[in-house]
Formats: sequence, C-alpha cells, structure tokens
Amino acid sequence: MMLGGAQTGLHKTGSSGPRVLLSHCSLAHSGAWRGMLSHLGEVRAEALDLPGHGKSETDHTRRPRRQAADAMLEVLGDGPAHLVGHSFGGGVVLRTALDRPEAVASVTLIEPMMFYLLDRDDPVAIAEEAATSHYVDAVAKGDAERAAKEFMALWGSGVAWDDMPQSVRDYSVARMDFVASSVDDVTGRDKDQITLDQIASLPCPVQVIAGAQTRNSALVICEKIASRLSTRPHLVAGAGHMVPISHPAEVAALVRQMF
Repeated sequence: MMLGGAQTGLHKTGSSGPRVLLSHCSLAHSGAWRGMLSHLGEVRAEALDLPGHGKSETDHTRRPRRQAADAMLEVLGDGPAHLVGHSFGGGVVLRTALDRPEAVASVTLIEPMMFYLLDRDDPVAIAEEAATSHYVDAVAKGDAERAAKEFMALWGSGVAWDDMPQSVRDYSVARMDFVASSVDDVTGRDKDQITLDQIASLPCPVQVIAGAQTRNSALVICEKIASRLSTRPHLVAGAGHMVPISHPAEVAALVRQMF
C-alpha cells in the first residue's frame, strides 16, 4: 500500500489489545517479527517493511530512514502506539517518535545502529571501522555477494554464509544497495542526526535491549543511550545482535512490560 509517499509492505496481526508498530533490521523483512509477536500476547501489531525490503519500494529522493519514518508516521496517525525497532529500525522508530511524540506510548530500541554516537577516537569506533571496511570495500567494488557475506558475518545470526538457504543469500545480496545507501543514516555526523539529548527529551518511556554476546560497538551504543536515560540496557543472555529472532520470548517479555 502507499504509505508516506511510497509503496510500503505492511503486515498486520491481532484485532485487540495495545497497538505495536515495528521496524526490522537491514536485510530482513516484516516477517522477522513473527516469533516475537507469538510470545507478546493479544496486541494489534503493524510491522512495516524497510525501503527496498519485503514489499516496499525505494524512494531514491529520500534517505532510507526518512522514507521508513514517513511510512510509520502515516500508520501511527494520532496513536497511541508502542514503537519497537531493531538495528536500523531503531533509528526509524526514534525518528518517528521525535516527529510525533504525543502519539507514542513507549519506545523499545533493540541494538539501534547509531555508530555516530561513538567518539571518533574511541578504540571501539576504530575497531568497528576496521571490521566494516571489508564489506564497505566490497560494496565500492560492486561485489554485492562478498559484501553480503562480510556483512552477515558481523551482524547476522551466526550461521555461516555457505550454510544459509540460497533464498536467504540471494535476498541479502539483492539488498546490499540499501546498506550502502543507509551509511549516512547510521554513521554520518551531520546536524540532522538524532542526539542523545533528543532521545532523553521524549515524554514516553524508552527502553534499550541488547544481546549479551553482541558486538562491542552495539553494546557501547546501547550503554550510551541508556546512560543518558539514567538506566541500563536490558541484556539478553546468550544472544547476539539478532536477539529478537534468536530469543523472541525474552524480548517479548521486555516489550510487554511497556504496556
């Protein structure tokens, strides 16, 4: 359907209970929330596909986060709704909440990809830049398959590339252009980036969730956000970056506490 000026995939489940709007991670689709939603109880869930993912088209006149947030804002309407975002989707739900705070009941951030919150000279930032240089180099050389393989090695479920179903590998390769186009959203340091002070200004409750075994950079980002909120991230034992998929019951229990 047309949402926020672009064709957007929207998956709805449930007919009663709190409204929950969800934004997934890069290289996934709205169906990634199916497991977590099965543990969440009676809710009216609306999961949107990111630009270029699932059934969503890409509007090249806008940055990906802006397009995704515009679509979510149209779904949100006057609210109220609880917003849940994973990885790239974390920035999407924050942008949505900041644009219409009066309509948002709560925000749950699951390892939001906001690398610009790291200081340039922080050893964690330096190490992350070195780690990501492999898929960045592959993207620059037009080698989408190698880029996807390197990206998934860092941020995937831990399954080896060659052990993934061919359909998953093909889907990931076809969407590495999204990863390339979203670099400014997750690493850029321009004046339009979401700041810690802006997050703290939200009138609704905000919680941060991370996998206890996630990458150090993701954990530090979560700790920075939570610290500004005078709290701590909820760490899910045994989980990595894909915590809402690998540990859906634990994440659902935390989300449910916001209702």
